[in-house]
Amino acid sequence: MKIPSLLDLEIEQQAVIHLPFHGSHVITGSPGGGKTVMAVYRAWAMATAGRDVVLVTRSNLLCQYLAQLAPDLTEAFDITTYHRWVRTFWRARFSTGPPKTDEGGWSYDWIEMQRDCLLKNVRSAAHLVIDEGQNLPVGFYQLCRVLGVGVTVFADENQRIGDDQSTMSEIRGALAVRADPLVLRRNRRNSREIAMLASEFHKEARDEVPLPERVGRTPTLLKVPSLGHLLKGVSQYFTAHPGRSIGIICRSTRLLLDIQSSLTHLGLAKHTQAYVHDDRHRDTVDFSRRRIRIVSTASMKGLEFDSVFVPDLDAYTEDPTSVEARLRFFVLCTRACEDLHFAHLGPQEPAILSNVPESLLVRHTG
Repeated sequence: MKIPSLLDLEIEQQAVIHLPFHGSHVITGSPGGGKTVMAVYRAWAMATAGRDVVLVTRSNLLCQYLAQLAPDLTEAFDITTYHRWVRTFWRARFSTGPPKTDEGGWSYDWIEMQRDCLLKNVRSAAHLVIDEGQNLPVGFYQLCRVLGVGVTVFADENQRIGDDQSTMSEIRGALAVRADPLVLRRNRRNSREIAMLASEFHKEARDEVPLPERVGRTPTLLKVPSLGHLLKGVSQYFTAHPGRSIGIICRSTRLLLDIQSSLTHLGLAKHTQAYVHDDRHRDTVDFSRRRIRIVSTASMKGLEFDSVFVPDLDAYTEDPTSVEARLRFFVLCTRACEDLHFAHLGPQEPAILSNVPESLLVRHTG
């Protein structure tokens, strides 16, 4: 992804830059609206003005992506994950880890934390800029308000996938933000064809966001005889489009590792990298090189690739009418800028795609 220059920002994006540097603010918009770009610019503007600002997100992979997106801008401020910020902040104030409600240590006792901060009059002059803010729990935003921390939140509640997430209304209520959110309406990422397919999984998106003007190829659904057959096609695609970034998005870590191994055997090791959380050999991604990136659906939010391959449609067996299943596909589709390819091995295409018309999804048998 190439970040636009300050002079190339559009009017709705410039409005984010011009928000007051005090208080809390909420910005929303569908995928492709430029929320991540503007999160970087918002943090940069505040840091340039001398504010103590930190850019925060939940995903470690997105944290890496933000740090590499525009090094000349991001060197002016800290970028960290939500968990690192919470734990570092708490240890600096209380000389211990934050209280938790689970043995694994990933769920915090927000009520106890608020009480401790109020009793000891703990405050902070920091300002947090949060990307993908729908991924953070309401308790975190309530704690920020208790601390007096200013927060600029970039969020899209239509990308809430999984537990412990927040709606726009909950975020605004927790931060006591009365103003309506700023909305980044124009889809700057996807081709028109990809955006049209994505809207099949989120009907409201058709009315909320105008379709992109940029046209491209219609997304494809491939019935392939084997994973090896598909990956040979990926290899050929890479050779034909050497300048494009390719994202291979998998549901399971096992498949992710199998794909990395297969691409290595196809001679693409130096072009391929895989991300697996808590795997010291695969927990870092260099977004400036190795154009083929293999990631999980759990890590895909906030990222984008020129071309996306989804190799495991047979794994999507949940109820195709469920909100979570449809939102997952909405997010999945909108990771792709130029090309989008789904693949399945079974005799029947997955139910979630079976009602998508041929005009939006071209079927091929490999």
